Amino acid sequence: MKAQKGSSKFAKEKTLKQQRQYLPAFASREDLLKIVRENQGELSLFSRSRLPQRTDRLRTITVVVVIGETGSGKTTQLTQFLHEEGYSNFGLIGCTQPRRVAAMSVAQRVSEEMECELGAEVGYSIRFEDCTSEKTVIKCEFSLVLFHLTTCDSHSDTNDRYD
Repeated sequence: MKAQKGSSKFAKEKTLKQQRQYLPAFASREDLLKIVRENQGELSLFSRSRLPQRTDRLRTITVVVVIGETGSGKTTQLTQFLHEEGYSNFGLIGCTQPRRVAAMSVAQRVSEEMECELGAEVGYSIRFEDCTSEKTVIKCEFSLVLFHLTTCDSHSDTNDRYD
């Protein structure tokens, strides 16, 4: 990763990879992933190729709440940690944002950190605009888009990538 054209001396001198290592989330990476692993339930017992079709056990959702300061890496880093650990093999890793512009900005930043084109492995979905592809593994969304997906018909083909 090359150094960025940031406004601070730190941003100008450090690569994105180096900048990531200074975030509080990076120091807590293993603890965060341990908590996620401990709360996966039945899903962690299956590889993607052996996942049974839509069972009630797999549709049980465990929520892990991560609280941290603004700029600590909760949004940009946790999604990448999950991808790096292989959770994207089970489906999309979603990241909701309260504003449309935030969803786009976060997706842009994560795609830069992962050194991929926006819309490829990392994309976003906001009202009337979907910047994703079949290769997308991390998807940033405006919160209302996720609300719409969770209230749609559970048998609809449009929801299949979130199962």
